[in-house]
Amino acid sequence: MTLQSPQFFLIIGILLLSLTSNALAQERWYQIEVSIFTNESSIDRSEEAWQAERIELTYPENLRRLNLLSDLLRTKNLTLATINLAVPEQFDRQKLSAEEIQAEIRAESIAAVGPSPASERTGFKLFDFAREDFTQLPISESDFQQTNRSLVRSANHRLLFHGLWRQAVVQSAQSQHVYIEGGLTYGEQNELQGSLKVYFNENEDRVVIDTNLWLTEFSIIENTENLWALPQKPMNMRNPQNSINADLRYNPIQIYKMDQSREMRSNEFHYLDHPALGIVIQVEPYELPSPPQPVVNF
Repeated sequence: MTLQSPQFFLIIGILLLSLTSNALAQERWYQIEVSIFTNESSIDRSEEAWQAERIELTYPENLRRLNLLSDLLRTKNLTLATINLAVPEQFDRQKLSAEEIQAEIRAESIAAVGPSPASERTGFKLFDFAREDFTQLPISESDFQQTNRSLVRSANHRLLFHGLWRQAVVQSAQSQHVYIEGGLTYGEQNELQGSLKVYFNENEDRVVIDTNLWLTEFSIIENTENLWALPQKPMNMRNPQNSINADLRYNPIQIYKMDQSREMRSNEFHYLDHPALGIVIQVEPYELPSPPQPVVNF
């Protein structure tokens, strides 16, 4: 067997695959599920004095979206349309069947994250859900279905975002921030925006979540008493199709920021409270399966 033979390159490929698999096996993976919802009580929101000059809003540099099922269908000449979730006021969700509610939650979870910008690639990428990181998983994998149904039906809350994905959890310095947006869209902005970061504490015996989120109230009339300002979305997070009444100018008239950090035990249901927002989150250890071994025929 020479250095130029096909068998040589095949063996090298198998060795590299083996080294990659060993490195992945040493990582500690978790399945993460998050639902973010509003607290509609104006009394609770007014408990804290929210002032524009005291709130600083920024996006971190190491920011990424969750991959979506819609990415499977996006090519150079094909871009999925934005999902329209407008619901007439007279529509009674209490009359929905369990299957209809599940379908609605599934649509909300996809729309809340938002489609990724169209790429120039010409082929299809097939996700391996068992091994892909930062990929929105099917609703069938969710443990929050009943929780989300309760939030959808509640008069005191609105479900803004639902995310379910897997990732290798690492130290804070190496961890990526997950881009979050949800709720109604106003021009280029959303009601809910910001990011989440999941990482290990220093002893690596607890998983930590950092929230960098803000909920915005908009109006076509400017608030002259508090000049609220929203940061520009990073270019790779923008979606020009995801807007309503783009010809109107919407002004932020109130912003509620949620900046919290919480250490969590695995396999436990955690709740983060806030006057305007609520987060339920669960992290579970996940054993990354071995990749399929190639068949070698000499």
